[in-house]
Amino acid sequence: MMQANAEYHQSILAKQQKKFGEEIARLQHGTDLVKTIASRYDEYINVKDLSDKISRALTAAKKDNDFIYHDRVPDVKDLEPIGKASLVKSTPVTVPMSQKFTDLFAKMVPLAVQQALSIYNQRRADLVNRMIAQMRESTNLTNGILASLNLPAAIEDISGDSIPQSILEKSSSVIRQGGLQTIDQLIRDLPDLLQRNSEILDESMRILEQEEITDNELKTKFKERWQRTPSNELYKPLRADGANFRNTLNRAVQADKVVRERYAAHSEIIALLCKPEAELNTAIPSGNPTRSLQGSEVVTLLKTLLASLNEVKKERETLENDLKSVEFDMSSKFLTALAQEGAINEEAISVTELDRIYGGHTDKVQKNLKKQEELLANIQTAHEEFSKSTQSNTDANQREEILKKLAAAHDQFVELVANLREGTKFYNGLTEILLKFQTKCSDIVFARKTERDELLKDMQQSMAREPSAPNLATPAYQTAVSINESTSGPTPAPRTVFQPKTQTPECSPSSSSVCENQPKPQPPARPPPPSVGSTYAPTSYGTVTGTSAPASAPTSAPVSASPALIGGTGMPSQAQGPPYPSYQGYPGYYQMPMPMGYGQFGYGQYNMPYVYQPPGQPPFQSAQQPQQPGYPYPQQQYYQQ
Repeated sequence: MMQANAEYHQSILAKQQKKFGEEIARLQHGTDLVKTIASRYDEYINVKDLSDKISRALTAAKKDNDFIYHDRVPDVKDLEPIGKASLVKSTPVTVPMSQKFTDLFAKMVPLAVQQALSIYNQRRADLVNRMIAQMRESTNLTNGILASLNLPAAIEDISGDSIPQSILEKSSSVIRQGGLQTIDQLIRDLPDLLQRNSEILDESMRILEQEEITDNELKTKFKERWQRTPSNELYKPLRADGANFRNTLNRAVQADKVVRERYAAHSEIIALLCKPEAELNTAIPSGNPTRSLQGSEVVTLLKTLLASLNEVKKERETLENDLKSVEFDMSSKFLTALAQEGAINEEAISVTELDRIYGGHTDKVQKNLKKQEELLANIQTAHEEFSKSTQSNTDANQREEILKKLAAAHDQFVELVANLREGTKFYNGLTEILLKFQTKCSDIVFARKTERDELLKDMQQSMAREPSAPNLATPAYQTAVSINESTSGPTPAPRTVFQPKTQTPECSPSSSSVCENQPKPQPPARPPPPSVGSTYAPTSYGTVTGTSAPASAPTSAPVSASPALIGGTGMPSQAQGPPYPSYQGYPGYYQMPMPMGYGQFGYGQYNMPYVYQPPGQPPFQSAQQPQQPGYPYPQQQYYQQ
């Protein structure tokens, strides 16, 4: 099939190349291939479309070649084989295949190396954090000293009328950061974050306490049957974690209280710093210090020292970034030590490498801190000379105090915003941790509940299998009686002894008194079952005639006259008989009622089975009127005469 398609497309290529003979030869070969497919695989492959397409192309090609081109048609064997088409182009494999590729096995190291790397990273983090903390503490100390000296505002406010440039820059910085609105919003968010964390923690501890109460109740109820780990022992690690989280929240609440107090103390001066330049200039008292100080050596010295101090602070920021960006892979060092010595002396290797890597940065930090101390000492000395040179008057002192407060307000604003944002970040991070803690508590409580249900089910099943009362010992006399009864023979069941019937004198109309004294005659006994093929015909009420029925039924003796009655109670004497006295006439026999809708002339009725009445057996005396006796077999259809 594929070869036929290839020949067809190759014929199109030959036609484009003006090779009309080759076109005809390939189309003929394609036709032969299609015929072969149709003869062998016609049931599985439909080649009609391809066959029609090749036939039309072959007819057109032959016609054009016969009338126009007259090109020689080569033999199929002489045709060039169809070449292979390159559908894709192979490219060399580059390693790695992607720029984002990361080898998952490149960082796999032995356990000893991994532990050494963990300790080394901890040492490195402690060293870097310690140096950064020293530099930040020095920066805060510098800002506090300059604010107390009212620098650089004091040397910028020589005129006493305009706002110092440093104060204007600080005011602009506070306004860009949102001023009091930013602080108010951050403070309003803190209670919500704190409440959310408190609720999560309270819910986690509540489900633990609830499950523990349930477990204690079941333990009290079932006592030694309740065999499982007590909840108070199982939940000790979780309760310890909950207590740590609670202490953390309490410390955070205290820190928030401190931040609010600081904000309340500096809110007025921060609000003044947020005002426009005109209102700020109006709020600052004007002073008239000596104008001769402009361009003096003291002012120039202070400006030079302050500029040097600013350069020290900028250099400190650069050092902090350099400390954070230093990276060094110690895995090769530890692997070499493990291969050479068979063990890793982590402390010696780590201390040596940390000194080598961070030794230069440590020296720069110490030099920076020492240079700051020298500059601060020179600034304080120069400021004392500057203070002596200024005129001491009330307005100048008030102006200086306001400028000091404004400079300190800027620092307080920056610190408050940093603290509040750090607190918000802390609460958000704590929320994720508490959610994981709550999930852990919920999972363990659910597992305990499942275990409790299964244990209760097992206990119920075991209690159901236990005997409800203890086995009582059988008295000796009951055991003797049961042994005697088991050894003695079977007791015969009672049986009625049928007595011969006696003749009852007939009564005439003339002897009515005699008839009154005679007992009431019993109803006639039921006739024996008829033989198959006998015919019945209905007669008078209560009688049946048939070929196999007896002509007359003897009357049984009266009950009072029967010598078999015992004590006149109607109870017949007992003798050996069948084991179950359920036949008619026995005192325990009760006649079953007739079916519903009984009719003596109903066609297709089936009544109670016939019970044989032995001669002389008195029938059962029913208290109610006996129903019409039925026939043991379906009656013949009754036709009206």
